Amino acid sequence: MLGGYLVPMRPTIQNADEATVRLLDGLVIFWLVLWLVVGAWSGFTIWQLSGLGDTITTSGNALKSTGEALQTVGQAPVVGEGPGELGDEVVTTAEDVAGRGQEIRTQLRVLSLLLGLSIMVMPTTPVLGLYLPLRLARRRDADELRTALAERGRDTMLDRYLAERALNVLPYAAVRAISADPWQDIASGRCGALADAELERLGLRRPPGD
Repeated sequence: MLGGYLVPMRPTIQNADEATVRLLDGLVIFWLVLWLVVGAWSGFTIWQLSGLGDTITTSGNALKSTGEALQTVGQAPVVGEGPGELGDEVVTTAEDVAGRGQEIRTQLRVLSLLLGLSIMVMPTTPVLGLYLPLRLARRRDADELRTALAERGRDTMLDRYLAERALNVLPYAAVRAISADPWQDIASGRCGALADAELERLGLRRPPGD
């Protein structure tokens, strides 16, 4: 309650001047870009590590070729069954190794996507969830006032509304510099200076000629 006028309280960003809002916008954008870059880089790095799976698969295929060669040697009557049995074991092991290499590649690629998205989303979602609605509300408020100014110009009711808002959001020193008795000025209909101060805080201008 200010001098008999009850003015609705607004979120902090609504009370900030245009320069402060621009600074907050810059900080939020920096925060979002930072974590998008970190998440993308982390995911890309792990995706590159998935090449280890291809290396393991290639090694398994080479080992399989060795086992198949031993199987061929074991088919010779003079050699006996020993090389062939060893070749069977080598082929079986090689197939397991090659299959495991493909699994590792798939798992690392899935991990790279999940980790990259998690790093991007977890730090940015709370910021967007808290800041974006307030920022959009301020933008809608400014758009509505801009439309009202264009349609009504220097309107008595609009100026009174802006002046009462100024009493709610402007620092005491700023209000005191504008008027020695702002409540009396509003009651007497002298709202222009306070209304202009509120428009300046919001980064708005009256249409030319008003």
